[in-house]
Amino acid sequence: MRDYKTVLKQLISEFLGTFLYLAIVLSAGIGHGSNNVTVVIALSNGFVVSSIIYVFGHVSGSHINPAVTVGALVCEHIKPLKALFYVAMHAAGSVAGAAVAHVISAESIRGNLGATIPYEHSSSLQTFLLEFLMTFLLVAVVLSVLDPYRGAKGLGSTPLAIGVCIAGCICSGTPYTGSLNPVRTLGPAVIMGIWKFHWGYWAATMLGGFVAGLVYRFILRIKYRVYQFDEQ
Repeated sequence: MRDYKTVLKQLISEFLGTFLYLAIVLSAGIGHGSNNVTVVIALSNGFVVSSIIYVFGHVSGSHINPAVTVGALVCEHIKPLKALFYVAMHAAGSVAGAAVAHVISAESIRGNLGATIPYEHSSSLQTFLLEFLMTFLLVAVVLSVLDPYRGAKGLGSTPLAIGVCIAGCICSGTPYTGSLNPVRTLGPAVIMGIWKFHWGYWAATMLGGFVAGLVYRFILRIKYRVYQFDEQ
């Protein structure tokens, strides 16, 4: 029963984290109408994700991204069944968050609700590769800062490192793309009915998370504990 309650808390945390992420981040883009400012959107994503990790990270790890869950699964940080439920919570939270963003936004500036759509002059392959690379880096950073043997966990740098990575990737990827998270794309797609290249966003980000998990597990992960100066 205790394990059941723990898992339930983790699933609720993932739902709430993803819900808040979509509701707030989409509002940042909507607020600027058609004149989206890359830096504003990038900082909004980075700050909001960092804050969500601070709030929910101690309960569920605050994945709020199926690609992160895939990377954690490859590194054996999460069981397959729980990972499946995590992804389901991410999907549900993203749709709920996008729905709230739609309700609270003025129709005159709502536009496409921040839907991620490939740049008109970019090919599908270019968009796919950019999403893959950015998600690979993001998941690699997540796995790195959460690795207890590297000495970074517990130093307060985890939310900051992840938030900075997200902000940097969005600055680099905009206007070509800018998902890094398949459910970031899913929510607006469901609410607005915009499905252009939707499969590509899922495939590229999930593949990026999977490959990052493999690279970290077999190349980057160390087997011994890093010495910390406050340890005796």
